[in-house]
Amino acid sequence: MHMRCMRVIFLTALAMLAVAGPTWAADPSWPKTMTFTIMATQNPTEVTRRWGPILAQLEADLGVQVLPVIGDFRSIVGVWQSRTAQLGHLMPKAYVEASANKVDIEPIAQFQLPNGSVGYRACLIAHTDSDIFTPEDLAGRTFAFNDRGSTSGYLVPAVFFMAEMRIDPDKHFSKVVFSGSHEASIHAVATKQVEVASTNMVDLQKAMLSDRALRASLRVIWVSKLIPNDPIVVRKDLPASLRQAIQNSLLTMRTRKPEVFKELGAVLGGFVKVDDAQYEVVREMVEVAKKLAPGK
Repeated sequence: MHMRCMRVIFLTALAMLAVAGPTWAADPSWPKTMTFTIMATQNPTEVTRRWGPILAQLEADLGVQVLPVIGDFRSIVGVWQSRTAQLGHLMPKAYVEASANKVDIEPIAQFQLPNGSVGYRACLIAHTDSDIFTPEDLAGRTFAFNDRGSTSGYLVPAVFFMAEMRIDPDKHFSKVVFSGSHEASIHAVATKQVEVASTNMVDLQKAMLSDRALRASLRVIWVSKLIPNDPIVVRKDLPASLRQAIQNSLLTMRTRKPEVFKELGAVLGGFVKVDDAQYEVVREMVEVAKKLAPGK
């Protein structure tokens, strides 16, 4: 089920983290408020808590109110298509598909993991009680993707199944479901609601670090090649000075205000420069998936 977009103003976080004045004085040509989209891989309350300090600091740096909108793939892409967002977080597949559908956006920063990596890996997981050890053991099993808009939770494993294993997931598995999030997929395997699921190593490690019982119940049976990390994107029609100020804020935030990354510390160590060419590998996978989709 697709969650509804939620507009959450981080009043408490802003009050706690506000600084004396913005690092960059707001230009009269800039908007007074901007909408920042966040693609949720967890429940909205948890997303609110984790992103609050970063958005509060961005607001303080710019002198512009930043209003978050949290949603799933479909709802967030809809926000961009309706031109009601100015900047935000997109997953790689969502960025590629939005830009292909004439949404006039550009990436200005990219997630950097705490270990310094600018890429992550999709994976397939099974329960440790099962007799599933490799992708070749999956025929007739129950399987969970998380969302058709997810890069690691759908696109990468789907291309692996169709292009490398030469199988149609809908026919190869006894049942295919969409859990809605990485968190839900991980717990679906841990609680034996499904036998196998796709997720990524970052979200899996985060879940295991916070839950010892979960750590003992899950087995990784396949890991993908490196996927470029999620971008932060802006609308190209924003004033050039504002786009530059947003990028400056994000790229220097870790050095200036490391404490704002505390809540997202397991998955986000800071932001680095990025350009569109880094997502060409994702574009190629999207095209492969289209050509190999059942019925094509």
